Amino acid sequence: MTVVTRLGDIADANPLGPRTPFIAVTDGVQVAEGDLMAKSWMGDETGRLVNLRWRPGHRDAARLVLEAAIAAARPGEVLNASTNVAVHRAPAERVALLESCGFELWQEKDGFWWADEGQDLPLPDGVTVRRLAEVGTDRFTQLIAACSTETLDRVDTDATVAMGPANWAKAFLDSTTESTWLLAEDIASGQAVGFVSVGEFDPGVGTITYIGVAPAHRGRGHVDALLKLANRTARDLGFHAMLSDTDTLNVPMQQAFRRNGHSSEATEWHKWLHRRTV
Repeated sequence: MTVVTRLGDIADANPLGPRTPFIAVTDGVQVAEGDLMAKSWMGDETGRLVNLRWRPGHRDAARLVLEAAIAAARPGEVLNASTNVAVHRAPAERVALLESCGFELWQEKDGFWWADEGQDLPLPDGVTVRRLAEVGTDRFTQLIAACSTETLDRVDTDATVAMGPANWAKAFLDSTTESTWLLAEDIASGQAVGFVSVGEFDPGVGTITYIGVAPAHRGRGHVDALLKLANRTARDLGFHAMLSDTDTLNVPMQQAFRRNGHSSEATEWHKWLHRRTV
């Protein structure tokens, strides 16, 4: 017999806020556990995150934990859950469990790996580069909001709709203050053409936190300049590699990654993002 217990809420340093943990015990052995987080990736306006883990052969116990987490949420709340080939055992089993409990596929993301092998990394032509401290948060927020309104990333699209472009941009910028944010401006006109942010993924490994080209400047190769800048920045920050991802429907970004030395074949990283409304 399997018994699911809801434990007391835990407030720790997790950026997603306090969590409500659940455990499933079968014949005296804990076989599954999960957490209902206070927030999702971009704050409570976009829902709450559900974490779920279980021992091999105990998917039924995991289902009970998931159902308990769903029951603990308030009516109308949106719950999000992720699956990653590089992180979760038996990802197909996990996806099937989520979908059997009413979660629908929200987005898929492919991972791209870039390795610093001492290759020449020249500065991109035609742009000047300034850091966030030089530009100020207001201008960065405006540019992030402008780029995100036409993004091909499904999660970002939904977040901007839920929170409004300006609020979402500010929330994203506030949540990634430890990343290195860089603004690229056209040398001739001084207009902002785009931005890129590089942060830490794991010790020694960086990630492109976010990248965007201003709508009026798309189709002119600026994304390549930004990726070249990201590669240089990763080296300057001491990272030997970067692991970044992009929506599987964002074909232009995938192509740009490959043109600039980022490979999807060099990593197992592949994410499924699911959600459901209570």
